Amino acid sequence: MKVYIQKIYQTRYFWSHLVRAELKNKFRRSKLGILWTFMNPLLLTALMSTVFGVVFKMPFSDYAPYVLSGLIVWDLVSSSFIGGGYSILTAEQYIRQFNHPVLIYTLRSSLVSTITFLISIASLGLWVLFMNPENIFLGIVTLPLTTLLYFFLSWAVTTIAGFLNVKYRDYPQVIALVIQAVWYVSPVFFKKEMFSSSPALEAAFFFNPITHILNLVRNPFLNGTVPSSSDYIFTIVTILIMALLAGALYKKNHSKVIFYL
Repeated sequence: MKVYIQKIYQTRYFWSHLVRAELKNKFRRSKLGILWTFMNPLLLTALMSTVFGVVFKMPFSDYAPYVLSGLIVWDLVSSSFIGGGYSILTAEQYIRQFNHPVLIYTLRSSLVSTITFLISIASLGLWVLFMNPENIFLGIVTLPLTTLLYFFLSWAVTTIAGFLNVKYRDYPQVIALVIQAVWYVSPVFFKKEMFSSSPALEAAFFFNPITHILNLVRNPFLNGTVPSSSDYIFTIVTILIMALLAGALYKKNHSKVIFYL
């Protein structure tokens, strides 16, 4: 493990170049460029908050930041599961030419997702700055640790997705359905009160890791409180479980990747 980490560090100039290249390609030929990553969650929030606010009878000013924070974090999670599936496939030409650690390609994708998250979170920060300025300091203070945890979660999930997709090419279709199902049973845009109709739903709300992953952003930015110990514990345990699965998949498949491509 120590030798492998050293190899990843030794190739840092290579994979950091891949990260920059992917970010440039992401905004290539876009009129708004990086600004689109900032505006997209705001525009989608305005649409969803208007529609679901009417359906659920919630005031826009209260519901909109809840939806915005959910969309920003959910985009990181879903992009890791779905977009991360192509992290190894798109690196085929490099894998065939260089004997670099395979994990640098999942690292590249997770770094791009994390950087995109940081750009998007600026839109939430701007909202809070104008609507709840008393929360902005705590949000900024807790953001570095939250971002670090999100990065490790993204890297673990992207590694799982990358190996599964390179081995089973129907992975994108299956995971898209799974992610859609998780979206509807998670508090991305459903508020806690909507899960209080039965003890079973309340338990599902509390034990859903997405709830606590979202709280790392929502508590400081929206509620002005530090994320609870249970939020950190659930998030860290989720990262460890995903990391163990990623490690098992890597150990079993890393030497066979060239044959799967």
